[in-house]
Amino acid sequence: MNWEDLSTVDLDNFDRETPVVLNVAAIEQHGPHLPVSVDADIGEFFLKELNKRLGDQVLTLPCVKVGCSDHHMDFAGSLTVTHEAFMNYVLGILESVLHHGFKNILILNSHGGNNAIGKVIAEKLGAKYGKSARILFTAWWRAAGEQLTSISDTGKLGTGHACEFETSVMLLAQPQKIKMERVPKGLQFEQVGEHYDAGLSGGNSVDYIRSMKRISGGSGVVGDANTASAKKGQMITDVVINSLSKIVTEMRELP
Repeated sequence: MNWEDLSTVDLDNFDRETPVVLNVAAIEQHGPHLPVSVDADIGEFFLKELNKRLGDQVLTLPCVKVGCSDHHMDFAGSLTVTHEAFMNYVLGILESVLHHGFKNILILNSHGGNNAIGKVIAEKLGAKYGKSARILFTAWWRAAGEQLTSISDTGKLGTGHACEFETSVMLLAQPQKIKMERVPKGLQFEQVGEHYDAGLSGGNSVDYIRSMKRISGGSGVVGDANTASAKKGQMITDVVINSLSKIVTEMRELP
């Protein structure tokens, strides 16, 4: 259920073991064919689907839409905040939840640039409240990693940013926002090597930090969106929601 739609009386009556999920996203460029709202749209869409699945067995907080997107600032329309500002804001929200006695928190990331600071936030909360609360952090593509790999037609290099996966989910969730005629032809990826190149359906062994302009060769796209479809978006959504539902349900029983 949406936290913001409930009254203070409703929330006070909730079992404090009910898992609470916060999506952290971004407003940033996603190539010529997708809106800057993609990460927030996808995060909110997955929370909507999670609410449909679990009902009053989960509480979902308002999405944190603007995240850490400094590496996208070469492209018009991208918004960003510092790691420090982002961390303090998210900590404030989640410490409010903990103050009200809720004990199970999942931070769900839908933007790669939030990964590092998101884990720091989870570690800070875990160190401070871990004796009485459970703090989890994941990204939607990590939560369903193995299943997503089997869905992809373009592989690790085709699923980086504004790619096969993100475009497919948007074709399902917000098709009116997409201009498929603008999708760049072919793979958009300035490859470095096996140890350094990563996508949403495959990781890397070494983090090589570059601007999105460098990684994408100037297109703003990392990967290949040409095989995207709403049908594939539904497949992605199904495996992500299955995985998130399992995580949220299991939270209550974690030692």
